[in-house]
Amino acid sequence: MYYSVIYQSKADEKFSSKEIELMLMKAKRKNKRLRVTGCIVYANDKFIQLIQGPKDAIIDLYSAIKADKRHFSVTTLLEGGSQEKLWKDWSMAMLNFSGSSKQIMSSRILLESYFETANKAEKDSDAFKIFKENVTNLLTESEQLASY
Repeated sequence: MYYSVIYQSKADEKFSSKEIELMLMKAKRKNKRLRVTGCIVYANDKFIQLIQGPKDAIIDLYSAIKADKRHFSVTTLLEGGSQEKLWKDWSMAMLNFSGSSKQIMSSRILLESYFETANKAEKDSDAFKIFKENVTNLLTESEQLASY
């Protein structure tokens, strides 16, 4: 049994791309030590993140995430136990949809690949469904804003 949290938040306007990359490097090291896996998507100054692992580690990590001043309006989309751990080999994956068109296309291809390679049990899990739905909505919103 794993514990999962999916949340969405808005990045502080002072939170630069370089700082986001540094945050990701630190998260990867920490998450590996805690046996936590996840994925964070960044687009249109918003984050959607899925974290999974041992319940105590996830609860402590999510408390720290909610207190982090680099983002605000943290909204919990899912929190609870889950049978399936998505993307078991990741300490933390980051898909950034705010860079160059080449970077955005690369992130889109990678994301679609991740969604397609999930097994049936993973695709049937609430964590997968909620993460995919909210990421898809965020990217649709981001694309609509970019077309204006």
